[in-house]
Amino acid sequence: MKIIILWVLVLATSVAMAQNDSQSISGKVVDKNTGEPMPGVSVFVPELNRGTVTNNRGEYMIGSLPSRSISIQFTYMGFASFIAKVNPSQSRFLTLEMEETTTSVDEIVVSAAYVMSRESSPISIEKINRNDILKSPAPSLMSALAKTPGVSEVSLGPGISKPVIRGLSFSRVLSVYQGARFENQQWGADHGLGLTETGLSGVEIIKGPASIIYGSGAMAGVVNLLEDNDASLGQTSGDINMRAYSNSLGGRVEAGVKGATDGGIIWSLRGASESHADYLDGDGSPVGNTRFNTQNIKAGVGLQKKWGDTRIRYTYLKQRLGILEEDEPEVLVTTRNDREMQLPFQDVSDHFLNSETNVFLGDDKLKVTMGYHWNFREEIEEDVNEVDLGLRQQNFMYDLKYYKSISNDLEAIFGIQGFYLQNINYDRAQEFLIPDATKDDRSIYGLLNYSKEHWVLQGGLRYDYRKVDADASAQKFLDYGFELPGDPESRRLSKSFDGITASGGATFRPDDRWRFRLNVASGFRAPDLAELYSNGPHPGTSRFESGNTSFEREQNIQSDLGIRYKTNDFSLALEGFYNHVNNYIFFAPTDEFVGDLTVWRFEQDNARLYGGEAFLDLHPSRARWISGSTSYSMVIGRRRSDNTYLPYIPAFRWNQEVSFNFRDFSGFRTPYLSFLGSLVFDQNRPALLEAATPGYYLLGVNVGSSFNIGNQLIETYISGTNLLNVTYLDHMSLYRPFGIHQIGRNVALNVKVSF
Repeated sequence: MKIIILWVLVLATSVAMAQNDSQSISGKVVDKNTGEPMPGVSVFVPELNRGTVTNNRGEYMIGSLPSRSISIQFTYMGFASFIAKVNPSQSRFLTLEMEETTTSVDEIVVSAAYVMSRESSPISIEKINRNDILKSPAPSLMSALAKTPGVSEVSLGPGISKPVIRGLSFSRVLSVYQGARFENQQWGADHGLGLTETGLSGVEIIKGPASIIYGSGAMAGVVNLLEDNDASLGQTSGDINMRAYSNSLGGRVEAGVKGATDGGIIWSLRGASESHADYLDGDGSPVGNTRFNTQNIKAGVGLQKKWGDTRIRYTYLKQRLGILEEDEPEVLVTTRNDREMQLPFQDVSDHFLNSETNVFLGDDKLKVTMGYHWNFREEIEEDVNEVDLGLRQQNFMYDLKYYKSISNDLEAIFGIQGFYLQNINYDRAQEFLIPDATKDDRSIYGLLNYSKEHWVLQGGLRYDYRKVDADASAQKFLDYGFELPGDPESRRLSKSFDGITASGGATFRPDDRWRFRLNVASGFRAPDLAELYSNGPHPGTSRFESGNTSFEREQNIQSDLGIRYKTNDFSLALEGFYNHVNNYIFFAPTDEFVGDLTVWRFEQDNARLYGGEAFLDLHPSRARWISGSTSYSMVIGRRRSDNTYLPYIPAFRWNQEVSFNFRDFSGFRTPYLSFLGSLVFDQNRPALLEAATPGYYLLGVNVGSSFNIGNQLIETYISGTNLLNVTYLDHMSLYRPFGIHQIGRNVALNVKVSF
């Protein structure tokens, strides 16, 4: 298969390089109210990850463009984003007027396979830009994303958290990094997202089944981490970003530089280091061994030409994460600024090598993404020289897409995907939870996108096959006494899963005010290794976990309906969903013990989840200096067999924000002040053996501006959360059953220096 992919790529590249027509787009951007030119406007082509900014006369030019329709996005702080679809071979000039506003409901998204306006997509996609992440004082990327309506997190302290989308979590949410599927033992309750914001331009979150695009694991949605934009041709730029946290005495430093030659060679290099001591709860009490530190390095090199582009990237991430002992948390409390690792802790290393290539074939395009990922996970409990749980995972993925332009209004995507994973236990590990195993995923799919005037119609079909082989025949398993479920004589088991998924959706925008969206999609998830084969203690969770090889694959069908109404002064949006899940797998404690560990077993039952989000944005056209927003999100999950509630379903939440945007003064540019509130309601719909959790209110503030020291631009944010220092329990925290409170008042200072 690898040889075939490489052969197709070389052939397509040869054909594409034979094209000699190089296109460009140029124009001018002016202020609609004053007619004055606008310097510093970002002009970006998402399909190519390239762009530029307007000069002092408001002019711009982007060259080496393909002879096909592309999307261009114009953005500038305080002005509504403008999105245009043009073909450089037919129109070489694009001049526009940008209108001042305090909010913009639309921008380009890329996560739904087709590059399009977020408001035009039949799939519900939220976009969180890098500046929004930096303005959040959250100590982890996932905690910053969890402020998004419909999104929350399952956490094990501030350093370990994973996404929850509309009530579904763990292996049901797929992470996409540098265009490739990212998997680093997400089945574990104490295994976090494992990614940071280093070198990102933002994050897109698909809310709803995306299996037809991304395969198994995307039945709840997708967290897609977007890489930083390439440098403009002929330019080199960089930045240093420094952040300090009051609560955990934490600090983060990130620095990077990127460049592009006039000949189209692009490159980038970034690094980051972060360290946190134990956090304090709302009572000022330290929560022992919640300290953590990370180191991150990213490098990339590529080529931009008229025939397309290609990139190779490498990422290294090192994490050392303390694990709280819930039965004796006070024993792990040390001095206030102590950040040395103490037992127990996790030591996790990731190496990720990725390549992305786009080749333009007239109006068509070929996109090839390949990635190789090494993940090393060590959980250490008793002795720093011994590894209790040691797992080495390596996987290879490929995704080959052919974009076929059938007409000006109709485009098709045909693709094949594959994912091969091998999981090996350390020979020197003291404990074994899951066996050595391999997963082999293969799929083929097709999508159609019709876009004309007021309508966007999408539909697609996909077939997937997965084979899972488990092997516990090695001497290390015999010596330990590990047994596969059912205790087969060969000490080997094999399972296969296959099936078809489909989706269809439509967006109708009759005018600038109304937008209607409907999408019906099916998703699936094959059981992960732990759900099938686990049979042992799990360090860090104080559980003995037991799987079940008879599980069928989860299958769901979800309906989404969205309505948005917008005027010059406000916009109101409502999103509702109903998710029908067959063979839902969940984790539950039993009254059995192995030694002093409670036995937890995976169970399977049919389920349903339903709820939605409501959004209101206020942006008075006659008072542009003030704006506000509020959102309400809810989800209810039940077992269909007895109507009891599902475990780990987030509480209803009501968010509020009021922002004041001031005029430039005394050298300070675009200063702002925002007050944020989040009311989390009582979670009084607990699952069996799960306790209810009282609600709470968190108050936050953001203040920031940019200024120059000499010719150097400095951007500064001061952000605070839980300013009232509330002592509370989060229903989604894995520490909640043991009465461990969440982080108290936290203030973060962020300083960014660009050069």
